[in-house]
Amino acid sequence: MSESVRGTAVSNTEDVYVRLRDMLLNGDLRPGTPISQVRLARELGVSATPLREAMRLLQAEGLLVAEHNRRARVAPIDPADIEAVYANRILTEALALRLTVPKLHADDFEGLHDDLLAMADAAQQEDLKAWEPAHRRFHRRLVDGADPALVRMIEPLIDRSERYRRVGLAGSAPRMWEIGNDEHEAIVQACEHRDPDLASTLLARHLARSALTALAKVAPEQEPAAIRTALGMVQHSND
Repeated sequence: MSESVRGTAVSNTEDVYVRLRDMLLNGDLRPGTPISQVRLARELGVSATPLREAMRLLQAEGLLVAEHNRRARVAPIDPADIEAVYANRILTEALALRLTVPKLHADDFEGLHDDLLAMADAAQQEDLKAWEPAHRRFHRRLVDGADPALVRMIEPLIDRSERYRRVGLAGSAPRMWEIGNDEHEAIVQACEHRDPDLASTLLARHLARSALTALAKVAPEQEPAAIRTALGMVQHSND
């Protein structure tokens, strides 16, 4: 989130952003729903200025869409966007992880294992609210050794994919949580063995599975060509 706003406005905008983002991700506002700023400001008990700024940030994140002279709407679940986001994540995060593995130290691995434990505990309770921050930290650690410019490209993709992760996990059997945990653990083990090729391949497969899980729910008829191509590129480069 931008730090260009100062003072009280930052706190107000951040609070509104977090609250409205949770509503969008939790499905309290359904895809395609028009947003009445007057009504929403009244429901949230906030003024128009921080609400407008929060909505602008959520538009940049792809959770809201705005058209000229029309109300903003909750963004639809777009299969093409799922493919684009995850294909980009597969390529950029696989590269960033390859660059990060040689730079990982003991404290980095301790942090990764802390995240694994936090995710496992949250998954056991199927507590997505507790799981998501640990999951975000985990994936961020995997790319921290890359150039900051590359990391800045990756961060909004991670933000944008949260909605689709939730789509994939919603109503899933406990085994789906376990699969994710197993994949995360395998990535860490490859990092600990200083094997960037294996680590990046496992990460690419993990992201591809997440994308395919979401696509299977919203557009089972769609052929995920971009996902398969991105995954193939990573795997081919590691052969």
